[in-house]
Amino acid sequence: MNAKERSSENRQKMIQERIGPRVIRTRRKILFERFFVGKQSVSGSHHRSIAPIAPIAVLALGLILSSCSSSRQLNRADSSLPDRFPDHSLEEILSSLPAYPSELNRLYAEAQVALSSPSDKGRFTAKISYGRPDSMIVRIGFPLGIEGARVLVTPDSAYVYDRIENVLYSGSPSRIAAVLPGAMAGTQIMEIATGFYSPDALTDWSVSADSTLYLLHSPDGTLRYTIDPTLWRVVGFRQQDLEGTILEQRWYMEFELIDGILIPRRMTMSRPPEDTRLAMAIRRLQVDPPQLTFGLDIKDDTERTYLGE
Repeated sequence: MNAKERSSENRQKMIQERIGPRVIRTRRKILFERFFVGKQSVSGSHHRSIAPIAPIAVLALGLILSSCSSSRQLNRADSSLPDRFPDHSLEEILSSLPAYPSELNRLYAEAQVALSSPSDKGRFTAKISYGRPDSMIVRIGFPLGIEGARVLVTPDSAYVYDRIENVLYSGSPSRIAAVLPGAMAGTQIMEIATGFYSPDALTDWSVSADSTLYLLHSPDGTLRYTIDPTLWRVVGFRQQDLEGTILEQRWYMEFELIDGILIPRRMTMSRPPEDTRLAMAIRRLQVDPPQLTFGLDIKDDTERTYLGE
């Protein structure tokens, strides 16, 4: 390498050392604003609101279970319709649906999430630690390995830690849900995500059937569960208003036996009024890990914003 080439290389290195960190900081800010920072104010103040990805990530974990150990995919070809289909009573259908398994009371998962909405289309990663029924934390990362936020949910409190802007939002789960676009399912998230969120046994559901599935409708027609009798699992859920407008839909597909537990390999969720659709691919699932951590790891100089009860 001659002197001119060495001079050029040194100059490029100097530019990278000076500008590189600034570019990284800028890209981090752009990524966070794209996925988290909204246009609305909080309680009339000048604080930023947080965009849909955080609560929706908390709402819809556990969608595509792939690369999991001890798994075997099941499908309708593995079993036939039960002999008494379509004549099972409501009581028989409800009693055939399994309760949430105790084996999933403690778990760790790593996932990739895809979100499509009118304002944004993007992907992010989520690292989930879940201890039922007390707490759950989701560590949300962006491309380039940047961790953008942590969302911690307990039965009586919720926290959203914006690690890029160094701001901690806290409040009751209901208050956080009111401020954040969308809804927060709290610590019932895994029941919803894995399809173990079964119809209320005290509701007087009406039962109908198509050629292969049972349909349970609430008395006012606003809720519908779709049940696969070959698996005895909920494979669909729909919520609509009294006028018939669909508010939310969930579908559970490609069930797998993972450590002996039947779990949907894929789940999609849509909210038509918001034109929002979400899907997630879980790359790692560990049942009953030896240690779970729920720390937010807040910096001493973090700005704190309390949103109320």
